[in-house]
Amino acid sequence: MSQLEFGGEEHFAAPAERVFAVITDLDLLAANIPDAVSTERVDSRTLAATVRPGFSFLRGTMKMRIEMSDIEPPSRATMRIEGSGIGQAIRVESTSTVSPDGDGSLVRWQARVVERRGLVATISGALIQAAAGQVIRDAWQKVHQQVDG
Repeated sequence: MSQLEFGGEEHFAAPAERVFAVITDLDLLAANIPDAVSTERVDSRTLAATVRPGFSFLRGTMKMRIEMSDIEPPSRATMRIEGSGIGQAIRVESTSTVSPDGDGSLVRWQARVVERRGLVATISGALIQAAAGQVIRDAWQKVHQQVDG
């Protein structure tokens, strides 16, 4: 199985410190997880959630664990996401860097699916890319609303 990778850049009018604070705030993340049934703060760097994905190829509920690590305010953080459900598991690692950019800031991010097991491993990469792409676009739109709001 080839690794699925995503990445991009997001520009903000706000300073890097503000953007970094928003993208590393687990409470804001919890409030914006798509299809969340429940969320719970485990500790200062970890969030647990139960989600019911709305994808036709992924049904039922999944237990998610989201951990922030390698936090270097206000410029860099890594997020590790592990999800599991009946007969399936997925693990994603994402790194974001925030830097000043003129009067605002720039976020460069990369994410990769490092493990797929069970039913989710049988789904085509193209289908996952398309579904994930929409979720990612929606997530960044919410980040922009939080930063600018």
